[in-house]
Amino acid sequence: MNPVKVNSVITEYDPISDQKIKYQKIQISESVTVRNISFNSPHYYLVEEGMDIHDPQNFEVPFDNPDVNLRADYQVYREKAGFLQPKEIKKIREHLRLSLREVSAILGISYSTLSEIENGLVLHSQIQDTLLRMLEHTYTLSTIVEQHKGLIINSHGLKAYQRIIDKLNAEKNWDS
Repeated sequence: MNPVKVNSVITEYDPISDQKIKYQKIQISESVTVRNISFNSPHYYLVEEGMDIHDPQNFEVPFDNPDVNLRADYQVYREKAGFLQPKEIKKIREHLRLSLREVSAILGISYSTLSEIENGLVLHSQIQDTLLRMLEHTYTLSTIVEQHKGLIINSHGLKAYQRIIDKLNAEKNWDS
């Protein structure tokens, strides 16, 4: 078994026993495979004080952030696969002054999926990463928007289409 490191001791309220319980917050490196890429990733768990910190049966995910290990795995996977990180995606979108709905209309990715990708809640696919990287190329993006004019107007309206075109044209003028 990999070495276990105790990071801190915390106290959490247990509503079942109506008592505060002390936990050791531990870190352990675990072998993970995400979409056929294997790597070691640091994972965090809570172990009730007095319990064996080396017994995985005693490991509990942090109560305030139960997805912490999954999100860490996704971050490492994105790095190894060469995918954009959620913060990078948001930064690119905000640089273009486009809303999530506008990017959704341009790329054909649903608003909810795009929101989950940008917030790091889901792991996007290679095709989605390729689409998201097109946001870095304003001229190509403008051409795609113009080619899909009918589709964008039909699904989001003429005003939304014009707003997108105006923002992309402003960005193209800025880049000139």
